[in-house]
Amino acid sequence: MYRRRAYICRQRGVSLVELLIALAMAAILVSVAVPSMKLFIVKTRIATTTDEVYGSLMLARSEAIKRQRTVSLCSTLDNATCDETNGGWHHGWLIFTDESDDGVFNGRDQLIRRVSDVSNLISITWNRGYNLRFNSRGQTTQAGTFQVCDRENDGLDAKAIVISMTGRLRTENQGSCS
Repeated sequence: MYRRRAYICRQRGVSLVELLIALAMAAILVSVAVPSMKLFIVKTRIATTTDEVYGSLMLARSEAIKRQRTVSLCSTLDNATCDETNGGWHHGWLIFTDESDDGVFNGRDQLIRRVSDVSNLISITWNRGYNLRFNSRGQTTQAGTFQVCDRENDGLDAKAIVISMTGRLRTENQGSCS
């Protein structure tokens, strides 16, 4: 007795219809995820820049107290001199001991830190001009606000660093740039 086995031919893989359905589902998921990913990137960029500015302000204040002399910050375009035209802090800033107490990096002033080109996508403004000074007690002569905004997102998302006359710093979220 000879028995023949019936072989069933099974195909492995996916059909064209299954592949098209999978690609359509993937496209829908990507189209939902991309806008929220962009918003995440914008918020991260703003938070990182705000932290950089906040850290520089804290450094300047603590150095003023430690050295018992005036320490200033000023915006810069060329990483060597203060930008008295107030072209924007997003180009960078200098932190230095201010021997002449004029808020300008010159002559006998000692450079403490130089921060260069934060990002072209970010706008940083200080509502009191191009410089800020901390005295030997860590106080400032002018209270004000640094505002960090995203240029790509039409200023719809912003953070602020508020500085009091006592030199105390705090950050806050803002809905939009002004």
